[in-house]
Amino acid sequence: MHEPKTDRDARVFALYEQLLEIEQRLIPTGLHVFGRPSSAGEKTDLLKMIASFDRPEAGVRALPEAVAEGAVREFVANGAGAAVRFLEKEGLTPESTRPLFTLLENVSAKLQTNNELDSLVRALRGEFVEPGPGADIIQNPDILPTGRNTHAINPYGVPSAVAFARSEHVANSLLDRYRQENGRYPEAMALVLWGLDNIKTQGEGVAQALWLLGTRPVRDALNRTTSVEAIPLAELGRPRIDVVMTISGIFRDLFSPTVQLLDKAVRLVAQLDEPLETNYVRKHVLQQVEQDACDPDDAAVRVFSNAPGNYGTNVNFMVMDSQWEREETLGDLFVTRKCFAYGRDSKGHAIEGREARVAMDRALSRVEATYQNIDTFEIGLTDVDHYFEYLGGVSKAVEKRAQARPAIYLSDSLSREIKIRSLEETVRLETRAKTLNPKWYEGMLKHGFRGVAEIENHVSNTFGWSATADAVDDWIYAEVANTFLFDDAMLDRLRDLNPHSVHSLAQRLLEANGRGYWEVDESVVDRLREITRNLEDQLEGVHG
Repeated sequence: MHEPKTDRDARVFALYEQLLEIEQRLIPTGLHVFGRPSSAGEKTDLLKMIASFDRPEAGVRALPEAVAEGAVREFVANGAGAAVRFLEKEGLTPESTRPLFTLLENVSAKLQTNNELDSLVRALRGEFVEPGPGADIIQNPDILPTGRNTHAINPYGVPSAVAFARSEHVANSLLDRYRQENGRYPEAMALVLWGLDNIKTQGEGVAQALWLLGTRPVRDALNRTTSVEAIPLAELGRPRIDVVMTISGIFRDLFSPTVQLLDKAVRLVAQLDEPLETNYVRKHVLQQVEQDACDPDDAAVRVFSNAPGNYGTNVNFMVMDSQWEREETLGDLFVTRKCFAYGRDSKGHAIEGREARVAMDRALSRVEATYQNIDTFEIGLTDVDHYFEYLGGVSKAVEKRAQARPAIYLSDSLSREIKIRSLEETVRLETRAKTLNPKWYEGMLKHGFRGVAEIENHVSNTFGWSATADAVDDWIYAEVANTFLFDDAMLDRLRDLNPHSVHSLAQRLLEANGRGYWEVDESVVDRLREITRNLEDQLEGVHG
């Protein structure tokens, strides 16, 4: 039986879109060297991405991808006038494009400037270092030039009006994705909120939580966000989702008013006189009060973090050091570290880090989907261990308590059309665009010892997603082995530069197989073991 042409065409088009997504992915092609300005190639790529976003604050409209590429190359080679003339041939008037190139001229000049060494010397002398915003360069070019003190934002300004408006589409897309896969809305979701990410985006993660709850921020006479109000169900057009929020220690410390705002939003929704099928927060609070005979204040706790003064989940350390036997131990550790409640009860008493393990267990037992933002092209899912530490950790905790693995999603704001991806899709994209991409790993290898360590770090962070979510396909481990260990020339390069890291990489692949995350022929495992033994001999000085 032949596949219908329409189905075949749809599959080919979907494959084409995936290839385009990988091709257009902006990735770092090397580590940042302190004190060194951007290279010409890096500058062109950054300017092209900046040109592809609307920037209403600068009166700039985005250019289509293909047009942006040509125009930016013309700009870098021959200046703003030449780029404006190039776009005029494409049917765009000089009046509409000049503001863009005024912006790009400013950004380009700052990319050629690097004050990092001077600022370091000033800081060491105890002198003043000029402040600047902290953000992703694509989303906010005002972070340039580098070498300034990163300042935070006014917590009473979070979320900003722009962040709240932008987050409606993200929240709706997230719920639409779940509905497409499950035929209904999720009754409860667990969100991860980080302090630095909300500084960069002026509170997009916070705004997404408010949208899911069906609330909006309210500003007082001093323009401070101090309260929330419910969006009417008729306007919302869907049920209010129960949101369990895990916040980082940095978020807790920097955004105390925002923590209170999120808690206030949950408690407001829990008290609304609405049908339970349209208000999942109220539904779950009433269920818990009845089942546990507990206080409604305790049943409404949804904002959790570390105990005061503590940070992190330690899930990443347990994974990296291979210090667990059963996966559920990772989820239990997450809850042990993060089960401290924050907010304010109905009597107005502050809840500042009160241990609430039972409340967190109950809240997580209802969760059907977990979610986190990715908001910078520089640090992705496999670049650092904090993503699997938090999103992986809470997902593993949910799996045990809900007796089902949750759907795990990430939003990607690195393109104009914000995409919601599953964890598995994101791991595949990161692997193809970075770990297995010659442009990426050759860029890393230019840094010698440190570059090899970075490659091993990516493989270990990928393994973290196996440990916490079983989200890594067999082919990923197989291609890592083929690329870095089973290619003799590459293996020789790596062992000459950094035998310690390449040994760790081989050991991590063996661990992936030993723990059941990678099914592969025993001959492959034997080959890995042989490579590991040879590396151990080298490290012990037997062969050199």
